[in-house]
Amino acid sequence: MRTYIPFAVMVFLFSAYHPQLVADEYDWVVGKWQLAYDPDGGETDYLEFMENGDVISRGPQGEVTGFYVAAHGMVKAVLTINDKDLILSFFHNNDNTELRIVTSDSGIESVYRKAD
Repeated sequence: MRTYIPFAVMVFLFSAYHPQLVADEYDWVVGKWQLAYDPDGGETDYLEFMENGDVISRGPQGEVTGFYVAAHGMVKAVLTINDKDLILSFFHNNDNTELRIVTSDSGIESVYRKAD
Protein backbone atom coordinates (compact mmCIF):
# COMPACT_ATOMS: atom_id res chain seq x y z
CA MET A 1 0.00 0.00 0.00
CA ARG A 2 1.36 3.42 -0.95
CA THR A 3 1.46 6.30 1.47
CA TYR A 4 0.98 9.77 0.03
CA ILE A 5 2.23 12.85 1.81
CA PRO A 6 -0.13 15.81 1.35
CA PHE A 7 1.27 18.62 -0.79
CA ALA A 8 1.16 21.12 2.10
CA VAL A 9 3.24 18.80 4.30
CA MET A 10 5.81 18.32 1.54
CA VAL A 11 6.18 22.07 1.05
CA PHE A 12 6.42 22.61 4.80
CA LEU A 13 9.19 20.05 5.08
CA PHE A 14 10.93 21.57 2.07
CA SER A 15 10.69 25.08 3.55
CA ALA A 16 12.22 23.92 6.82
CA TYR A 17 15.39 23.01 4.95
CA HIS A 18 15.20 25.71 2.28
CA PRO A 19 14.05 28.97 3.94
CA GLN A 20 14.02 31.07 0.75
CA LEU A 21 10.86 29.98 -1.03
CA VAL A 22 10.79 33.14 -3.13
CA ALA A 23 13.84 33.53 -5.36
CA ASP A 24 15.29 37.03 -5.63
CA GLU A 25 14.09 37.32 -9.23
CA TYR A 26 10.52 36.97 -7.92
CA ASP A 27 10.63 39.70 -5.27
CA TRP A 28 8.22 41.69 -7.47
CA VAL A 29 5.47 39.29 -6.33
CA VAL A 30 5.58 40.65 -2.77
CA GLY A 31 2.71 43.03 -2.08
CA LYS A 32 -1.03 43.38 -2.56
CA TRP A 33 -2.72 42.26 -5.80
CA GLN A 34 -6.32 43.07 -6.77
CA LEU A 35 -8.62 41.05 -8.99
CA ALA A 36 -8.90 43.24 -12.09
CA TYR A 37 -10.78 40.90 -14.43
CA ASP A 38 -12.91 37.84 -13.75
CA PRO A 39 -14.77 36.33 -16.73
CA ASP A 40 -17.15 34.60 -14.31
CA GLY A 41 -18.17 37.93 -12.74
CA GLY A 42 -16.78 37.23 -9.29
CA GLU A 43 -16.55 39.99 -6.71
CA THR A 44 -13.27 41.84 -6.24
CA ASP A 45 -10.81 40.17 -3.93
CA TYR A 46 -7.19 40.74 -2.99
CA LEU A 47 -4.14 38.54 -2.59
CA GLU A 48 -1.29 39.73 -0.42
CA PHE A 49 2.04 37.97 -0.86
CA MET A 50 4.46 38.42 2.06
CA GLU A 51 8.26 38.30 1.99
CA ASN A 52 8.28 35.24 4.28
CA GLY A 53 6.25 33.11 1.84
CA ASP A 54 2.83 33.62 3.46
CA VAL A 55 -0.18 34.67 1.38
CA ILE A 56 -3.49 36.16 2.51
CA SER A 57 -6.64 36.14 0.38
CA ARG A 58 -9.19 38.79 1.32
CA GLY A 59 -12.63 38.95 -0.25
CA PRO A 60 -16.37 39.17 0.35
CA GLN A 61 -16.35 35.84 2.23
CA GLY A 62 -13.57 36.87 4.58
CA GLU A 63 -9.89 36.15 4.92
CA VAL A 64 -7.99 32.95 4.14
CA THR A 65 -4.30 32.36 4.76
CA GLY A 66 -1.73 30.06 3.25
CA PHE A 67 1.71 30.03 1.68
CA TYR A 68 3.22 30.39 -1.76
CA VAL A 69 6.25 29.44 -3.80
CA ALA A 70 7.48 31.52 -6.74
CA ALA A 71 9.78 29.86 -9.28
CA HIS A 72 10.03 28.58 -12.85
CA GLY A 73 7.76 31.23 -14.36
CA MET A 74 4.86 30.73 -12.00
CA VAL A 75 3.53 31.43 -8.53
CA LYS A 76 1.88 28.53 -6.69
CA ALA A 77 -0.24 29.30 -3.65
CA VAL A 78 -1.84 26.90 -1.21
CA LEU A 79 -4.80 28.21 0.77
CA THR A 80 -6.54 26.09 3.41
CA ILE A 81 -10.32 26.40 3.34
CA ASN A 82 -12.46 24.25 5.64
CA ASP A 83 -9.52 21.91 6.32
CA LYS A 84 -8.92 21.35 2.60
CA ASP A 85 -5.98 22.63 0.59
CA LEU A 86 -6.78 24.72 -2.47
CA ILE A 87 -3.80 24.89 -4.83
CA LEU A 88 -3.67 27.91 -7.14
CA SER A 89 -1.26 28.23 -10.08
CA PHE A 90 -0.63 31.75 -11.34
CA PHE A 91 1.31 32.72 -14.46
CA HIS A 92 2.75 36.18 -14.94
CA ASN A 93 3.14 38.35 -18.01
CA ASN A 94 6.58 39.40 -19.32
CA ASP A 95 6.71 42.71 -17.46
CA ASN A 96 5.46 41.17 -14.17
CA THR A 97 2.46 43.50 -13.91
CA GLU A 98 -0.20 40.78 -14.00
CA LEU A 99 -0.83 37.44 -12.36
CA ARG A 100 -3.17 35.22 -14.38
CA ILE A 101 -5.10 32.16 -13.31
CA VAL A 102 -7.51 30.01 -15.31
CA THR A 103 -10.89 29.81 -13.63
CA SER A 104 -12.63 26.50 -13.20
CA ASP A 105 -15.99 27.71 -14.54
CA SER A 106 -15.11 29.22 -17.91
CA GLY A 107 -11.55 28.16 -18.64
CA ILE A 108 -10.74 31.82 -19.35
CA GLU A 109 -8.02 33.62 -17.38
CA SER A 110 -8.77 35.88 -14.45
CA VAL A 111 -6.27 38.71 -13.99
CA TYR A 112 -4.76 40.20 -10.84
CA ARG A 113 -2.84 43.48 -10.91
CA LYS A 114 -0.60 45.03 -8.26
CA ALA A 115 -2.67 47.27 -5.97
CA ASP A 116 0.23 49.03 -4.23
